[in-house]
Amino acid sequence: MFKHGHHGHGHGHGQPAAGARILFASYGGLDITQKVQHMFNTHHNVHIGPAEYVRHFGDPAPGEFKDFVVLAVDGANKCFCHIAADNQPTNISMGAQNSSPRTAPAHGSEILAANYGGVDVTAQCRDMFNHKGSLQFDRSLNDMFGDTLPGVAKVLAVVFKTTKGPTPHRAGTYWSEAEKPNLTRDGHQARGMPGHHHHQHQHCPQPTPVFHHPMPHQPAHNSRGMPGHHHHHHQAPPPTTGPRVLFASYGGSDVTHHVQGMYNSHRGKLSIAGGQYTTHFSDPFPGQLKDFVVMTVDNGNNSQVHVAAENSPTHIDGSAAQHSTPHHGPPPHASEIIQANYGGADVTAKCKELFNRRHGLRFDRSMNDTFGDPLPGVSKRLAIIYMTKSGNIPHRACAHYGESDKPHIPHQH
Repeated sequence: MFKHGHHGHGHGHGQPAAGARILFASYGGLDITQKVQHMFNTHHNVHIGPAEYVRHFGDPAPGEFKDFVVLAVDGANKCFCHIAADNQPTNISMGAQNSSPRTAPAHGSEILAANYGGVDVTAQCRDMFNHKGSLQFDRSLNDMFGDTLPGVAKVLAVVFKTTKGPTPHRAGTYWSEAEKPNLTRDGHQARGMPGHHHHQHQHCPQPTPVFHHPMPHQPAHNSRGMPGHHHHHHQAPPPTTGPRVLFASYGGSDVTHHVQGMYNSHRGKLSIAGGQYTTHFSDPFPGQLKDFVVMTVDNGNNSQVHVAAENSPTHIDGSAAQHSTPHHGPPPHASEIIQANYGGADVTAKCKELFNRRHGLRFDRSMNDTFGDPLPGVSKRLAIIYMTKSGNIPHRACAHYGESDKPHIPHQH
């Protein structure tokens, strides 16, 4: 088991055991694997005190309770999963470890991330969950996902959003390769094998929450430990009329809640200087070029998409009519669809399915016929974040289309 104490992030004593390594890490659904790997490789441990997660990783969902999830291989060559609520400490040192206990049934409204033995299996788990209304497998995990770590006893870690309890929150759960996962949609009757649970948030049954956020006079911090623009621990829900942010992404990482907080706290304005995005958001893919993408509704009730390369500035003023960032260059070619949003609705799964089945993305019907009408009476746009190459350099880019356009993104081989 992990020792739970009040630890800062400091140098550990001794070296990590041979073969010990971090496979995957997530905070509130935000992939922070490379950051946690760097912490472990530098200090030979991962020590984070209660309420210190935002200082290290930024806040992907202000106002929501979040789990910190780490999937790792210990010194005994065994995969394990550590889960800590954001008012609990983390103390990982790579001797032989046990996974965190699971104490409550797992019910979710959305799959945020999934990883099996170090391999991203989010798309498969999300598609199954959306199609069946639950995450349940008829075959073994190795049959479903392949043997990602031969010779290592693997674990499937799933990060999900749930509405169970008094407030929505982001939780983690896990199963060993011999277990039968059972994550049911909120509101559905649980089926299958009992007893496979997620880490219970202590606040759920309490009349007074036990999560301790920073005091109002203490600045929130971004992923690099610097004061940032997210001083909204009990953030009001985003507006549903007038100028508003519908969706935002940085390098394929969903930063909608964070950008909504910045936009609302600055009264409908958003300004970020070129080269300053990683001071506001964690870097989901260090070393790769990334686009910052924001979908808004302006004062004229039109949906617009702003796209900025990470060395370009962003300036959005919701009090004035906006225009989408123009397309430049030839039509995009993509090797993978990372994320897609139509008028504020997540349509990633549908676009991925069309792209993979047709070896490119194109539509035979209108966007409203394909996705439904998520914003009646508003002129909508489709934003697609995808993986591509310019020369030999892979990077993450965005294309966007009006609802009357005919998107066409060929597959890049």
